[in-house]
Amino acid sequence: MNFSKTTTTVVVFALVALALASISASAATTEMANETVTFDNSSNLTVSVDWNESITDPANATADVAIYNATEYDDDPANATLVLEDTIASDPDNTTDTEYTEADGLVDGDDYRVLVTADDLEADSVTIDDGSLGGIFPGSDSGTSSGVLGIVIIAAAIGFVAWRTSNGGDRS
Repeated sequence: MNFSKTTTTVVVFALVALALASISASAATTEMANETVTFDNSSNLTVSVDWNESITDPANATADVAIYNATEYDDDPANATLVLEDTIASDPDNTTDTEYTEADGLVDGDDYRVLVTADDLEADSVTIDDGSLGGIFPGSDSGTSSGVLGIVIIAAAIGFVAWRTSNGGDRS
């Protein structure tokens, strides 16, 4: 059986898209935020986790927060002082906002490195708000569904261009 170059190209791109989609859909604990913030006791520090609606085990789905001294973390993450450690419980299809204050050991004006890890199939995104202008930083992972959708759109565009090219660019 002989296939045209266009057909072969489209099939190869479709297989690559499927492979990438299956890789991105695998569950993994992922660093969803890694930001340096300056603590201000008048606005506090808020970590928000947007939870996926289809968490399979909500009782055990969590996001782990670790807050380090920023200067020490920048110099040597392995030996930085851990100022605060917390676990945020899931709330499927909702956002959990957790606020940290001076009562948690944070000092007004100090810089902290905030790391948040979670299973990327359970938490869709994480934001950190230190109250400053523009102080909301989106997490590094916006969910696997957006990545899969992007791959499908790119594959469809490539297929369309290949189809148009194989027909001489004319559909009349």
